[in-house]
Amino acid sequence: MSTTTASPVTMAKLLSRHEVAEGTTAFLFEKPSNWTFKSGQYVDMTLLDPSEMDAEGNVRSFSIASAPHEDTLMVATRMRDTAFKRVLNTMPLSSAV
Repeated sequence: MSTTTASPVTMAKLLSRHEVAEGTTAFLFEKPSNWTFKSGQYVDMTLLDPSEMDAEGNVRSFSIASAPHEDTLMVATRMRDTAFKRVLNTMPLSSAV
């Protein structure tokens, strides 16, 4: 028998985005206060009320590309043509996920 522990839910604001390689974009988020992680961990991101959604839904997992001691949270991803990534790539800065 196993038990599952629910992960804490936190909102983070999108601060910036920029292309880091051809077809790959880095997204920089405000790191929530008192939020910690270890190198190598990932984060599940949920788009709140996305303007479009496909069969994959509004949640994706991303490896965290920033270091735990940094003040911001960065994820980088290849920009495939999916509803989730189109919304993430066009959402206004300061929007929360």
